[in-house]
Amino acid sequence: MAAEHGTEYAVIGAGVAGLTATIELALRGAEVTVYTDTSAAPPASEAAPAVFTPYPGGDPARFQRWTEHAHQTLADLADHEPRSGVEMRELREYFYQRPQRPAWLDELLGTRPIRPIPKPFVEATSSIRAHIDMLTYLPWLRSMAERAGVEFVEQRIASFDQAFRFGHRVILNCAGVGAARLAADALVKPMHGQVVHTRNDIGLTYSLHDDAAGPAGQVAYIFVIDDRLVLGGTFDAGRSDQGTERTAIDGIIQRCRALLRADGHPRWEELGAEGSELRVMAGVRPTRGAAGAFEETRVELQPFGHGRAVVHCYGHGRSGASISWSTAADAVELAMGGE
Repeated sequence: MAAEHGTEYAVIGAGVAGLTATIELALRGAEVTVYTDTSAAPPASEAAPAVFTPYPGGDPARFQRWTEHAHQTLADLADHEPRSGVEMRELREYFYQRPQRPAWLDELLGTRPIRPIPKPFVEATSSIRAHIDMLTYLPWLRSMAERAGVEFVEQRIASFDQAFRFGHRVILNCAGVGAARLAADALVKPMHGQVVHTRNDIGLTYSLHDDAAGPAGQVAYIFVIDDRLVLGGTFDAGRSDQGTERTAIDGIIQRCRALLRADGHPRWEELGAEGSELRVMAGVRPTRGAAGAFEETRVELQPFGHGRAVVHCYGHGRSGASISWSTAADAVELAMGGE
């Protein structure tokens, strides 16, 4: 039943977490209003490439449940929703340090070793992961929500009380970095990242990723997304602007060439060559955690009395596109079953 002066449910934020939560609500028959703050920086999900790479938070059992559910959901989208921008593709991972990962994750992803292991790496693996073209995926999610009758309102929400005054009974706080202000959560920090989109002139058919433990101390990845490559990245915790720097982009290209060379690709020198660059982008991820932790995602109901509640769903860090369907399902379960 809708509230007197507005829809019963409101979602604050229209990044990947907010949109998936909105769709989950709408699929259960809820009337929903989504508030977007056009004065804020664009969500990181508009710039970030996305390959299924969930990062563990503080709860191993929840991490496994979220990972398994999200992996299946994205695989289903790849199979049945060709317009979503999701496809399954090989990811090769190269490790300077031997990784610590649960056996169930290797089983879920069908991880297999790559032999021989090229120097200077100590482990190399291959698996099939969801690859998500965010420039297609986000508009597709919004169109799904709009077809379900969801209303989008361009308005900055300054406080939960303001949203309650509009007549909403339950608010889903998917505000990303903005959750630091709304929820007074000091654990939320911005994380700035830069990427470069290039044409796939070298015929690369699989993606690559290293563990950022090499001499440069920065991650290198090459993601095959539709007809282009996305090269990354940088990782600047605490930085909240949208700026890019040529020196950082050049460093990304050099690291990615080195990774491609180690993989044995014969055209590694042509990666990011002059004329192939399409777009340089930056985004700000909403991390959450104590020092050194970035993905302590908060999914929690906060009662406000008189039948009102806020369900928090933020702090996804680098895992937003990977686990958003899982956090959305949990958040909506709380929203529709809590006070």
